[in-house]
Amino acid sequence: MDIWLAQHDVTESSKTTYRKCVDMHINPNIGELRLNELTTQRVQTFLESLTPGTAKTARAALGSACGMAVRWGVVARNPVRDTKLKKTSRKEVRALSDEEISQYRSAIEKWCGGNSSGTKRGESLVEIVDVLRGSGMRIGEVLALRWQDIDFENGTVTVAGTVDNKGGRNSHPKTEKSRRTIPVKQCALQALKVQWGKEYRPFMGEIVFPTRNGTYRTVPNVSGDLKKARGDLDIHAHDFRKTVATRIEESHGVMAASRYLGHASTKVTEQSYLARPSVVADYTEAF
Repeated sequence: MDIWLAQHDVTESSKTTYRKCVDMHINPNIGELRLNELTTQRVQTFLESLTPGTAKTARAALGSACGMAVRWGVVARNPVRDTKLKKTSRKEVRALSDEEISQYRSAIEKWCGGNSSGTKRGESLVEIVDVLRGSGMRIGEVLALRWQDIDFENGTVTVAGTVDNKGGRNSHPKTEKSRRTIPVKQCALQALKVQWGKEYRPFMGEIVFPTRNGTYRTVPNVSGDLKKARGDLDIHAHDFRKTVATRIEESHGVMAASRYLGHASTKVTEQSYLARPSVVADYTEAF
């Protein structure tokens, strides 16, 4: 597992997730087995002892590592290939209404700067929300934006990286197809213009949404602030991405939504990003 993880070509965030799973679950439970002892039955028993989310991560890690072992000629077949994960009920995708978006933004705006002492809280949080809702970008992609990625004249943003949880920037987004240049909605463009006009901007270098120290913000820190700011509203940053996907699909089809969001395939878009309409459109003319 250690040899596999060292050469596995994924983002640092994903590598950290896999490392945690290896250290906490795989190595303590089946790490002492020889490869010829790692049967499909043993892997299946191990996966069934884990929670659904952990089992999914463990299966992905084990499957990829054993695939490497097959390519190296160490084992004849991949014992993970024929294992099955427990079926879990998929949470219904939620697309936000204009009213919900407005309520969320108002809650964030009210919370920002609402503290009576200390440094003003929530700096640039409203602008980050406006970019999220006007672009459908992942929050890590928004936080990784540099001024060179913004084209104010043409109204486009180039998605060319993501942030890690240590305040660093990866020079590539989540997947190869996530790297893209997209037109963004006026609210996102206006938020970026507001950010450009802030008095500290000339001293902070290339980062669009820097910390007070001029470093990249992390997703956990920004998500934590958004959670405090939204209060009782059951709305999350990723809901904006799903909302954008659903609205594009309704007008232009699933392929357009998939390409705009930078998904590797339309399957990802269909399974996890499109909300079902309460009433299906009238297609009866095609009967």
